[in-house]
Amino acid sequence: MIIDKSWITLENRNSPDFINGLRNFIEIAKNHVDGRGKAYCPCRRCYNGCRQDLSIIYAHIHDHGFLLSYKTWNYHGEKYHNADDIEALFAPKTRATTTNDEMFNIIDDVMAEMNTNEESVDEDVANLDPEFDALFKELNTELYPGCSWMSSLNFLAKLMHIKVINKWTDSSFDQLLDFLRASFPKENRIPSSHYEAKKKLRKIGLGYQFIHVCINDCALFWKENKDMHNCPICNESRWVDRQTKGKKVPKKVLRYFPLTSRLRRRERDRVMEEMSRKMEEMRRLWERQHRHDP
Repeated sequence: MIIDKSWITLENRNSPDFINGLRNFIEIAKNHVDGRGKAYCPCRRCYNGCRQDLSIIYAHIHDHGFLLSYKTWNYHGEKYHNADDIEALFAPKTRATTTNDEMFNIIDDVMAEMNTNEESVDEDVANLDPEFDALFKELNTELYPGCSWMSSLNFLAKLMHIKVINKWTDSSFDQLLDFLRASFPKENRIPSSHYEAKKKLRKIGLGYQFIHVCINDCALFWKENKDMHNCPICNESRWVDRQTKGKKVPKKVLRYFPLTSRLRRRERDRVMEEMSRKMEEMRRLWERQHRHDP
């Protein structure tokens, strides 16, 4: 059901549209009260920081206005657009191999990328990059003793995914990791910091590259433009403070996630599937031709 929220921006809080919208909101809030019949108040004074009686919520919103930054009414039953994805990330699995499959695919992508960039590839498994050897080992390492449904590497990738889609700060993520490490058994494999987590994920291609961008989106300070201090199109400065003696801060940054290896893998799988289909057709044709041979 689509909820009409257009009324919350109306300046005239005595208008019929605002009053009708407010009444509809109160009807929604009735389904999300606590044991005392109180719900969170999203007025511009309470800021969803406390629960109030519905009559007080009505009066507060009418008098102070509705909190404009409250886009998703999660305190009143509405789910974030990615809520199902987050729930699916931590849905229990019956077998550890089920959660490991996706991570094996990721590592396979990275190794395919490395092999493509080499002139020759050694087929000897013993000569693989020791970091990848450690990652493959960690894929089969329990998050903590007795946790058979999720590996430590799989847990880390999903936790980082949640951080990104919810825009957590690095410091808040560090605090969460500290809490998890203290809450889980002492033999857990949870990283100690956001820096450590990023360092580990970069090894399997889950990192990203920072590229400075013109504040007006004219050009990227990349490749032939990487050493420029001003945009080649509008001549706008690249830096917040060009005269600073310390490390310069860019006005705008793009986070680039390389897709080459994954696209190459998809194309490879498509070609292999097509070859397999043609081989099957040839086999069936041969069988039909020789079915009645003596």
